[in-house]
Amino acid sequence: MGALVAAPAPKAWALIPDEEDEELLERAKANRKQRLAAQKETTRNFLKEEGVKDKQLDAELLPVQKAVFQLAKSGSQLEAGDLKGVSANLGSGWVGEFQRATSVLDASDAEKAKAAAVFDGISSLRDVANKGDLRGSKQQYVALVAALNDWASSTGLAADLKGL
Repeated sequence: MGALVAAPAPKAWALIPDEEDEELLERAKANRKQRLAAQKETTRNFLKEEGVKDKQLDAELLPVQKAVFQLAKSGSQLEAGDLKGVSANLGSGWVGEFQRATSVLDASDAEKAKAAAVFDGISSLRDVANKGDLRGSKQQYVALVAALNDWASSTGLAADLKGL
């Protein structure tokens, strides 16, 4: 019987993009994020057109819908002049749930920036309400609602939210 001799395997050379080119890597990452965002939007639109319920999206939308209702409640409290109620409402747990939901729903950096503007608006409204400035609170509320509408439109969720 002959002995089997194992020859060393030849070295494999792979073509790997230049990992040290930071600009190229950042562009590649940005392009990948854009493709994923577009794919996610296409899937949402398809499911909506076909009348298919997306249980995951519905679960992700629940905290956003709660946030819309809570902000409407804050608007009613502002109309009644109840700044303490506004401050208490904006300091409750729904804000954290809303923030977690937006982090899942935001697909692009632009959407993340718009979501950050919404949370800045919530924080600013709470601060102004704590100071007892009714007029400033109303102005901040209008800006907050505009930021929320902008975010919801950019994510394609505006039509799915009641009361927006």
